[in-house]
Amino acid sequence: SEYDAFVLTDSKAFALYFEEVIKHTTNYKGATNLLIGPVKSWLNEQSVEIEEFPIAPAALASIQTLVDEEKISISTATQKLFPALLENPAADAAALCEQNNWIQQGDSDQLGAWVDQALAAYPEKIEEYRAGKKGLIGLFMGEVMKYSRGSADPKKASALLREKLDA
Repeated sequence: SEYDAFVLTDSKAFALYFEEVIKHTTNYKGATNLLIGPVKSWLNEQSVEIEEFPIAPAALASIQTLVDEEKISISTATQKLFPALLENPAADAAALCEQNNWIQQGDSDQLGAWVDQALAAYPEKIEEYRAGKKGLIGLFMGEVMKYSRGSADPKKASALLREKLDA
């Protein structure tokens, strides 16, 4: 967008940093969103320029790659991985995700077990859902995320929940 272009070319150094990032990812829009979102926010909070940003362009691109490969969600990327890399810029993004159990679980059997637990916890809510209270999907998703300690792949878990609830 015009706004993205304006922000990315705000300074020569910022534009050069962006060019380095996109050498390591094909998702230019995702990389742009990381730069104009969390990166720009951090720079503003710290009152510094991109030259003082501690995360290398390749490491920032690896955050986007993990999201693109559906290994982590964008919220995990921005709320957990990004701050962790700021604290330890030399760390490997994928390794940090593994060490902290941030990798999304997409295994159907494991997701199925968490979905079954969530549904078993609220049998009366299943009937309410089937009677038209579709907003209850949020309650069940919350339970799945609780049982998985946040590691369930939200898209797959939601699809599995709907499949079982609509059966």
